[in-house]
Amino acid sequence: MIIDLHTHTGYSYDAEKRGVSDHVQAAIQKGVDVLGFTEHVDFFYQESLSEADFESGTVDFQMYWNELAPFRCGRVIQADIAAQQKDIDTCRENSQGNIVLRKGVEIGQPHAAPDLADQLMEMYRFDYIIGSIHHLADDMDLYFIHYETKHTDEFMRDYFDEINKMLQYGKFHILGHLDYPLRVMKLPHNRPSLRGYMDYVDEILKKLIAQGIALESNAKSLFGWQKQVGPEDFVLQRYRELGGELITVGSDSHAPETMARGIPEAIERLKQAGFRYITDFEEGKPIQRAIR
Repeated sequence: MIIDLHTHTGYSYDAEKRGVSDHVQAAIQKGVDVLGFTEHVDFFYQESLSEADFESGTVDFQMYWNELAPFRCGRVIQADIAAQQKDIDTCRENSQGNIVLRKGVEIGQPHAAPDLADQLMEMYRFDYIIGSIHHLADDMDLYFIHYETKHTDEFMRDYFDEINKMLQYGKFHILGHLDYPLRVMKLPHNRPSLRGYMDYVDEILKKLIAQGIALESNAKSLFGWQKQVGPEDFVLQRYRELGGELITVGSDSHAPETMARGIPEAIERLKQAGFRYITDFEEGKPIQRAIR
């Protein structure tokens, strides 16, 4: 069974401006059985940022200003969830049972503006919610940081601190891309890894299990410098050792052409790690689907 629970359509600010139906048709052609749409809704600590908030040379503020700032409305980047869910309903009617469609959302840093995050959940019904960290307490997206100016251990400590704050907020079903910083921390002289931070990772994995929140296996890193599905093998092994059973797979696709990309590899990797089920969600309830 092919399941992809982490995808973005043109309703997400950073995705190709293509409709839900384009993504559904692409997924059907690729043999996807269960497809979840998770548009970005990101929350921020501050109303806005200025270049003066950062030391010179530590971030690419111009890139932030061009690529992300135009989509902010104060402390939130809000997707048009009402229109997106209407499109999903239409696609459900037209797909003639060829694919199961889920209504999800990816919320970034909900703990940064919990009142706004709560309002989102009160306004819409989701099959599941992915909680992710895309920026730290300074509100700067991790993609726009100059990592040669950062002390890696301090940065990673701050990253895991944000995850723990999000887990304390707790109103989500899946922890998205635990290894997200590794995508952007690569420098000519290093190969970033979670291996040196397993004390932090252990704490997070234990909280996921205790809170009934699933860990995500995100396939996007297979097509970056890492050349493998995340998180790293030893993280999956540790999750299994601790008794973790809820695990989802997602392509993190931002275009119809990349729907389900890397999902077969992700599923095979979970199978090799000893997982017998992939987790799906319907109306907030986990469904364990057997890996075959």
